[in-house]
This record gives sequence, C-alpha cells and structure tokens, in this order.
Amino acid sequence: MALAPAFAWFAATADLFCPSAPAPAAATVAPRNARVEGVPELVYVNFGGAVLQEGCGNDARLDCSTLAGQFDGYVGPFRGNASQRLSIIQAARRGAADFGIRIVTERPPDDVPYTMIVYGDLGEQSFAGVAPYLDCGDERRGDTAFSQGATGSNTGATLILHEAGHTWGLEHVDAETDIMHPSVVSNLTQQFVDSCFGIVADTGLGRTAGTCNEIHTRYCEPTFQNSRQTLLDLFGPTIPDVESPELEIVFPPDGATFVAPISFSLRADVVDDLHPQFYDVELFNGDTPVGTRNDLGVEDQLEFLVERPPPGDYALRVVIRDEAGNENEDMVRFTILPEGSEIEDDGPATVGDGGCRQGRPTHAWMWLAMLGFLKRRRLMARQSARCASVARRLC
Repeated sequence: MALAPAFAWFAATADLFCPSAPAPAAATVAPRNARVEGVPELVYVNFGGAVLQEGCGNDARLDCSTLAGQFDGYVGPFRGNASQRLSIIQAARRGAADFGIRIVTERPPDDVPYTMIVYGDLGEQSFAGVAPYLDCGDERRGDTAFSQGATGSNTGATLILHEAGHTWGLEHVDAETDIMHPSVVSNLTQQFVDSCFGIVADTGLGRTAGTCNEIHTRYCEPTFQNSRQTLLDLFGPTIPDVESPELEIVFPPDGATFVAPISFSLRADVVDDLHPQFYDVELFNGDTPVGTRNDLGVEDQLEFLVERPPPGDYALRVVIRDEAGNENEDMVRFTILPEGSEIEDDGPATVGDGGCRQGRPTHAWMWLAMLGFLKRRRLMARQSARCASVARRLC
C-alpha cells in the first residue's frame, strides 16, 4: 500500500536499523526489577523535553541515554497543543489496550520501573524515532527511546509504540499493518498483529536473520516475528484501571458567605494516574441534578462560572468519573445573602463575603454556566534553538 504524500518522508531507503547499536555495558544499566503479577508495564511519554545525561547507560529515571550525543544532550518539548497531545495519548492507549501496558504522561516515582519515550523536537535528524538497542525480552527495564513530535494522533501513536517496541525486543517486520513496520502508513491504523511476519532491517524491506530469535521462535519460524504474541507473553493481557481520580474543590472555601449580586468561578483540581483522559462530570445541588458533561481531560482543573445566583444556602456536589468508571466527588457549601446585607468580616475573605454559614441546599442551578476545563498548566522545558526538521523514517 502506497504511502500518502504527507508521510512520504518516512520512506527513505538508507541504513535505518538504529536499534542494532550495541547494548551498553551491564554495569551501566539500572538493575532489572522483577515484574509483579497484576502490575502493568509503564510507558512514560515525556512531552516536556529532556536534558540528557551521558556516561550512565540507559536509565529513564535519570534521563540517562547512550544516544545523548545524537541530540547534543537535549531534546526540545513537543510543539503541539494540549488537544493534540491528548489525541496522541488516546491513540497510543488504544494501540496497547490488549496488553498489560499503561501509558502515562507524568513521570512515575523512581522506585517504579518504566520505559520513557521522549516525544518532542529531536532537531535535524534523518529519522522519526530511535531506540538505543533491541532489548530482547525486555531484560533491561527502564530504557529511553525518542520520537519526533508529530502532531497527528495516528502517526504519533505509531511512533511511540514502535520505539517502545524496540526497547521490549520487537524488530522491524515487512507487514504494513503492523506497528513494527519501518514506515508509518497514513491511511492505516497499524496494530500489533497476531501473525508471523518476516523480519526486515529497514524501509527497503530487505530480509534479515533477526536478533531476538530466542523470543520470536516461541511463536514463529526463524526470521519471523509475531508482535502481538510477544507482548502478551511479556506483559500479559490488559490490566483494569481501578484507581479513582482525585477531585478537590479549591474555590470557594467551604462555608463561605457572599452578598448578592455576585458571580464567581468555582474551581476544582483533578488528579489521576491516567490523566489526561475523558471524564464524565455530574453536578448536584444537594441531591438535585444540575447538569452533566463529558469532556476532554486535557487540563488539571475544572472551572465553572457561578453567575448571579439567587440568595439561599447551597451545597454543590461535583462527581467525576474516569474512562474505566472509577469515580470520586467533592462538595462545597456556601451562602448567598440578599442584596444590601451586611456581614461581619470574621471568616475567610472572598469577594463580597464575610463570616461562614452552613445550611440546607435550595435552588436548582439553572444559572450555572459550565466553562469547561482551564488551560493545562505544564512546566515547559527550556526553549530549543533548533529548527524542527521533517523526519524521514522510523528506526
């Protein structure tokens, strides 16, 4: 199947097999952490860029990479927007959904092994992605691979999973439908396919004997690879997400009092191990439903405009539910006094408020305008002076 013009830059025919680079000495590799049943393999997609360290092997926890010199020690941040970032992550999660693999965008703790894909501005390179070596059977956990920061979700997801696949011991194959094909095919959703395909070196599709045949021959004849069965053997089937999101209303403070007329923003922080993702949000005033929403989880904070509510006592309950159905909630109580009321200034100060009061909920909030999610506040890496080039191929 021909490559669409937009992705023709993946189709160069020079020597592409970057993963054939020698593995680092064992002494420089972080110790292997034994897998625990029921605990997923983590892939941390680093959109923020990295200052890479040399001389310490390949250790994602310390941004150590034997390829640091390839990028002059620095990879710039992803240049796309929050919506593109979410679309790429969602597509990558779909591609890994059948396996015990979890794709996250926040760096895991140091005591948790993970593969890191630095996804951003690789500078002027002749490839779209590269891994340090083929890690047959994922014997050295905690590797770092690199992907050029494409903004398309299909291309981005394939780049991420392709390079992660190399760090788990997957090689290039000659089937365009497979994620381990050495080119991104624009009009296909490439997958880890349950078939034996011939192992190849690069986009020229020249057959090669393969490097990890002790793994491949469990499912195929020599020089063939079954990507799907290899991953199922390594990581098992999908592991359900059972972690509930954290939700905390941070404004207004519980028990605040306001004097009408007033409008303000109710704000709530959202934290989840799989953030960003899609969330369902339900709003209640006491037990009275106010509204529902399904929205993109591209932000850290929910914001709702509370616009000129009538006087009364309110108890707003916000319920959030993640894609796996795990939910959490928080509630805040506040009072709106009639216009012209005077209150003593003996409590937490807000615009127009005084002392704290609590009471029963009253009016259904037809006046509640949901503004959606605030812009996600992310720590930006140093600005790169490089100009992003058009990458030509997968490695």
